[in-house]
Amino acid sequence: MPAFPAALLLLLAASPQQPPAPDLSAMEPQVAALLEDTRAGVTDTPADPAAWLAYGETLHAHGLTAEAAACYREVVRSDPAALTALAAGYLLAHAVRGSAPAAAAEALETALAGWPGYVPARVLLGEIREELGDREAALGAFRRAVADDPDAPLAAFRLGSTLLAAGRAGEAIPLLEAALERAPEAGAARAALARAVFAAGDRERAEAAAARAAASPDDLPPIEDPLHRRMTERDHSSPRLLERAREARAAGRAAEAESWYRNLAAIRPRDPAILAEFGAVLVERGDLEEAEARYLDAVALDPEQPLARFGLGSLRARAADYPAAEYQFRAALRLRPDEAPALAALGEVLLRQRRFAEAQDFLARAAERDPENGGVRVLLAAALAELGRFEEAWRAVREAVALGVEPSAEFLAALREQHPEPGAGPGA
Repeated sequence: MPAFPAALLLLLAASPQQPPAPDLSAMEPQVAALLEDTRAGVTDTPADPAAWLAYGETLHAHGLTAEAAACYREVVRSDPAALTALAAGYLLAHAVRGSAPAAAAEALETALAGWPGYVPARVLLGEIREELGDREAALGAFRRAVADDPDAPLAAFRLGSTLLAAGRAGEAIPLLEAALERAPEAGAARAALARAVFAAGDRERAEAAAARAAASPDDLPPIEDPLHRRMTERDHSSPRLLERAREARAAGRAAEAESWYRNLAAIRPRDPAILAEFGAVLVERGDLEEAEARYLDAVALDPEQPLARFGLGSLRARAADYPAAEYQFRAALRLRPDEAPALAALGEVLLRQRRFAEAQDFLARAAERDPENGGVRVLLAAALAELGRFEEAWRAVREAVALGVEPSAEFLAALREQHPEPGAGPGA
């Protein structure tokens, strides 16, 4: 068994005989059930470090860091050489970083003694040592992290920033440049580089780097951290489930998104925003009947739910009930007046009702707010042509084509019959 540092020994001495039993009365039901199940895993097999680790991770994922730390301490105390203990020591450092930073650093040192190549632990150790005022120890941790993973921009940035803070700008510059080679839009790294080259006396380059930093919106990509990710994936709270649902939908995984939203709707059945988003996913899945029901539930709970109003308008437009669609789109636009999809949708249903002047107005506004939408320009061309504004209609056609959207041959033929394309040769 390794000799534990003094600060860590104080934590280990407080290790529980029984697994922590937090008050679950304020927890969402699915979270309370998950915590009860993972706690039962410990009470059923109290000598199993993996059960303690799973319970600690579940507590940690739901913000119960003190209780999580107690579980991690038990894992480290009971089997310090096992991989579960190395994982527990790393997560223990995350859990107690704010309340006991010295113990957190020592937990990391102990874990790294048995698992020296885990770069996220090296970076975390460097950050905590820096916070504790031990800059040389921080530099040592960051140097080891860079040596172990020279392609990790975060490690290079941390080492470069710490060297810069120590007044060693010349050493910092190549590290910050290396970070930017792998993350060129990382604003923090570019700002640090600006300070470093200024400190090195290159004012002109510093000004250029500072200007680029102001236009660089991205954060540095995190280091791949499977241990911390596994812990966070145990979070079954509705905000985290909503994140997963949105991530799945954005990635085009509609079936997965539907599953997440169905769970969320059961957990939060009176949340109009969730019901509206669920309705939108059901439309993508082709289940228009249930989508309509979800939208109607959302509007019943909150008449000013813009996504539900827009969704109902889209369903009414599909059914060719244009007056009803118009009503819903106008309701959506009262809530979000500059929403380009709603402006375009209202313009289209007005066009289909042959209210060309109104349609042209909304479609022009949609085109202005969504300049890359070629389909809107085709609709705008149709409205302009109906109003006899042929030059403008042809301009909208050319803009649509430039954006990769070709109007139908029938529409183009009818437009040419009414007004030849400007600039086209005879017979065009």
